Amino acid sequence: MNPSSAVVDPLMTQAAPTSEELFAEACGWHFRLQAEDVTPAELEAFAVWLGQGSAQDAAWQEVQAMLGGLREPARAIRRAEQAAWRQPARRWRAWACAAAVLLAVGLTLQNTPWLDRLRADYATGTGESRTIELADGSQLQLNTDSAVQVRMSAGERQVRLLRGEGFFEVTRDLARPFVVQSGDGWVKVLGTQFSVARRDEQTRVQVAQGKVEVSAGSGAPVYLEPGRAVEFQGQRLADVHGFDPASGFAWRQRQLVFRQQPLSEVVSELNRYWPGKTLVLGEDLRQRVVSGVFEIDKPDAVIKALEYTLNLRAEHYTPYLLVLREGKAS
Repeated sequence: MNPSSAVVDPLMTQAAPTSEELFAEACGWHFRLQAEDVTPAELEAFAVWLGQGSAQDAAWQEVQAMLGGLREPARAIRRAEQAAWRQPARRWRAWACAAAVLLAVGLTLQNTPWLDRLRADYATGTGESRTIELADGSQLQLNTDSAVQVRMSAGERQVRLLRGEGFFEVTRDLARPFVVQSGDGWVKVLGTQFSVARRDEQTRVQVAQGKVEVSAGSGAPVYLEPGRAVEFQGQRLADVHGFDPASGFAWRQRQLVFRQQPLSEVVSELNRYWPGKTLVLGEDLRQRVVSGVFEIDKPDAVIKALEYTLNLRAEHYTPYLLVLREGKAS
């Protein structure tokens, strides 16, 4: 089932969905929200679906109660089977969700993050930061949900960024360039400090110290100095521009800095560091401007600050799903 079809257009139908239909829609949304490639448009569509009324909310709560967040799939299957025998009228629901659990677990094992972490030399999970000293004395600090491969030879030092972000403090070695590969691009240095971040298909390079050469495809490379950055996607380099190091490198101190940014962008960034999903309901609220310094390891404090400064309210549907709506915080 395509979860996006769960959004009901009142102009297209006169009949209200049955409880069985709503249950199926909620089940589809549950598994779609577990996926690493869930899109902002899908998150917004889910928030719209959930906000349609108490029937949708009841169906969602029923699915959550039955599946338990997929943290223990085997136990969820056993509970579903027991529920089927106790309540024959709902047997199809239990078996459908049991099958969906198995399918979701299979898809999770095939998901890109798992593959990246399996083939990586070093990796981090959601919200985790890790510092590694490489064989040449260079240091690499990995941000949340990151994975790298490291290859050291007599002629070159190479790191391949599979996903996420890393900050590099490279020991100077004129005989062995230090190369970071991300997608179809390369970052080449002799000894300096810089970060490389890969998100979706785009890579961003930001320089803290020294000089960095960035190439993508067969085009001419660009050279970055401190306070300068560039993005590339595929084999195309964008224009070099400045950036704010205080914001760009704040994650290294377990902080995130936002300056006059839409709430949608802020929440998208926060979702990278926290388990589960935080959704923003309503385009007006999504565009509301946020400025502040937030502690990555204090999500409750961050949400309360957003509630009171933006006049919104936060509703927890499960430990892994938080919806932000218009309205005064309680």
